[in-house]
Amino acid sequence: MLRVATLPGRSLYARHLSHPEGIDGVHRTTVSMLGTARREGAFDASWLTDHLDEIDLVHVLGLPPSVGEEAIEGTRAALEAVRRSGTPLVVTAYHLSDPSGQDPEAFTRRLSDLLARADAVLTLTDSAADEMGERWGLAPAVVPHPHAVDFVRMRSPRLDTAGRRRGLRVGTHLGSLRLAVDAVDFVDALARAVSATPGAHLRVHLNESVTDPGATAYAPAVVRRIDQLVRSVNGSLISHRPLTEAQLWDHLSALDVSVVPLVHGSHSVWPEACADLGTQAVLPASSHSAHQSTTSLTYQPGGDADATAEALTRALRLVVEQQSTPRSDPVARWRERVAVCERHRSLYDSLLGTG
Repeated sequence: MLRVATLPGRSLYARHLSHPEGIDGVHRTTVSMLGTARREGAFDASWLTDHLDEIDLVHVLGLPPSVGEEAIEGTRAALEAVRRSGTPLVVTAYHLSDPSGQDPEAFTRRLSDLLARADAVLTLTDSAADEMGERWGLAPAVVPHPHAVDFVRMRSPRLDTAGRRRGLRVGTHLGSLRLAVDAVDFVDALARAVSATPGAHLRVHLNESVTDPGATAYAPAVVRRIDQLVRSVNGSLISHRPLTEAQLWDHLSALDVSVVPLVHGSHSVWPEACADLGTQAVLPASSHSAHQSTTSLTYQPGGDADATAEALTRALRLVVEQQSTPRSDPVARWRERVAVCERHRSLYDSLLGTG
């Protein structure tokens, strides 16, 4: 049994690196932090110093969102702790840019330090590997993102609250409005695309923090403008608490099309979940997440709402023309996850000399 400190340790992606029957002989520790300033799964020097004798290998999947020089120095201190112990370090470059959008420069410096000291580097798509070759001169191994939805749900019928298909149900989720694009311009473009698609209905989702006066994400003027745009095409604007995994699967399964705005970061669980549920994902062509699933459609975000609206209209037309959306084959997804698990176990064995 190999003991692997996987950071962060509780994400869906981290959980699905294991064998679906739990027979890979890898125990991934759950890294918990004390104190409100530290997050579960943080790459933390003090935790590593205290626990390195209990683990065989460190596998970093992502850096916690932090800003400034303190975060950079914290990452370097953690790297030095791993190096002093002689423990192998594996890095999966899930994000090549700051997924929070808070401090891109600090994130890049931390990631560069991490990649330079890694004993092995992985990523999820060929496009990300190409970017890493250009930016860091690396040739990472490409191991695809495993399935998102559990196999029981993957085999279940899709949700259709009307009992039958009634037009094209198009949805998007803007989260807390921390996008890499202007939220109002994006909704304007999407509303126009929906208006130009006969029978299409629009649903826009927001985290309730944007309507909470006590939250840092509070943005009443932006929400009012988005609401006006959604209402102009007889759509629905819905704000709610962050969704659980089960709620997210319900949300996506109740849509025919999920249009993803340009967001910070590189890869995502979203296209995997859409493929598993039979919902058509439409993603920005410039995102590495667009290359994760062969069933995803793409659009090229333009410099203005007009160009983006035209691109989204073309994408929705393609959805209408294809009439049905391909859905993941549970057997193929099972085999893919087993292959992903075996790739990781083989890598760990090679680094530890146990293969």
